[in-house]
Amino acid sequence: MSRNIVLFGLGDELYIDDWSQETIVAVGTLSPDVKTSKNVDLNGQSVPVTNIDGLKKLTFDFIIITDSSQFNRIYIACAQAQIPQFKIISYDTYIHHVRNKVEYNVDDEQILLKLINDKNINRVLDVDLYFADGVSTTRNRANYAEINDYGLSIPDDLQLIGISPENNEEYWPIWDNIYDRIYHNLDSILIQHFDLLLIMKTRSTDDYIQLIDTSYGSWKYALLQIETDSDTYNDLKNLDYAGLNLKVTWKQAQNSTWLWLEYDKHDTEIYVICHKPYNLPKLPSIYHPIHAGKNGKEGFGLPGDDTGENISFLNPYINELTAIYWMWKNTNAEIIGTAHYHRFFVNEAADSYISDSHSFLDEGTINQMLQDYDIILRRSVPYGNTEDCLRKHLGYDFFEYIKKIFRNVIHDVAPDYEYSFLFALSRHNIGHAFNMYVTRRHVFDAYCSWLFPIILEAANRIDFPQLQEPPHSRIIGFMGEALLMPWLMKQRLRIKELPVREL
Repeated sequence: MSRNIVLFGLGDELYIDDWSQETIVAVGTLSPDVKTSKNVDLNGQSVPVTNIDGLKKLTFDFIIITDSSQFNRIYIACAQAQIPQFKIISYDTYIHHVRNKVEYNVDDEQILLKLINDKNINRVLDVDLYFADGVSTTRNRANYAEINDYGLSIPDDLQLIGISPENNEEYWPIWDNIYDRIYHNLDSILIQHFDLLLIMKTRSTDDYIQLIDTSYGSWKYALLQIETDSDTYNDLKNLDYAGLNLKVTWKQAQNSTWLWLEYDKHDTEIYVICHKPYNLPKLPSIYHPIHAGKNGKEGFGLPGDDTGENISFLNPYINELTAIYWMWKNTNAEIIGTAHYHRFFVNEAADSYISDSHSFLDEGTINQMLQDYDIILRRSVPYGNTEDCLRKHLGYDFFEYIKKIFRNVIHDVAPDYEYSFLFALSRHNIGHAFNMYVTRRHVFDAYCSWLFPIILEAANRIDFPQLQEPPHSRIIGFMGEALLMPWLMKQRLRIKELPVREL
């Protein structure tokens, strides 16, 4: 896309670039008495030279000040002539922020900060370190320019997270004044949830789509800055956003277009895992009882985990994990969780493990909690460590045999987790028991995608006919329950703990 530009300055500075990507509409000068017929030869074309009054009559995208020694003088003169300040930039700013697709200007930032305020946004993932390109090396943007009064600064309570790869030479520690934290890997934090995903460096269509696809479900809003009237702009205009549960708003920024996306899927389902008839309490409508291990049996009147894609036949060995597998493969609720026929999360402070409250967790409370946290778990129990508990319950030799199998499986299937597995078993003195959690779909999917390849491969390696009756035959289920902790140890999830009512 060719931009219409004005070059401000005379002499050798005009020839600092070949300007083949732009259309030069004029060369500016501060001289008030310049003749309107005066032209300068620039890159094989005759370009008119005009003063400030003449510039006000022209249409252009930017005034590029090529004479750095006169920058302040020229900038103030143009701004006093009511030329929008976002259009008045230095040559270096033009090359870095505009031509090289990292476009920042203070006016757009003010619009963005107003959106953040209006939408009650508390947590922003700034993929391109957009705010680091701002007019200040702190969060204070107010009263920046000599002409316009910029009243909005980055709020003190806004959680601002940035991404800067370790090999990025343009990361500077002073940006820690702006960001709460800067990570070196986008993949490592997308399991968290953000109110706003900020993508301000313009990209190809495929790169935009890959970013949205990778981060889908981990944000409420996303803002993409796109080059106006480009092929990418036209491509993104024609995508099926409704099929992705996304509401779309197109906003015209100063020199680009913003695509504002809102993730519009908010349903909640908590599955009450049952393996026998039970007189369940009165529960909110989001609770759905399911028969774990139904496996074609007549059952006791509940929907079973033996429909669709399922592993219901493994229930005697892996316990409630057959129901969780079914939830993973056959449901699509945005917020999903588990309870047991006799265990339910309750809405009170986690100052104990067990509660006698009947205030079962409801949808409104869950939505409120997941604004500040990524996952709701049963309060951790300081029971020594998992290894000691299982040794006492199942016998030393048997547990060591199973531990070796699981360690080998994790070494083969998920080697990055081998040490966290050993640490969680033997050195970590708390655990989140009973496979109870409530979280967003993308977190649940990430956990199940990690857990079940380990569980199913372990099942292939254990000689089940040689196992005794329960509890030994249920060892994979017990180990599956224990695997939550090593997985959590490798994630950057914000955890909310709640007590449980046991009936």
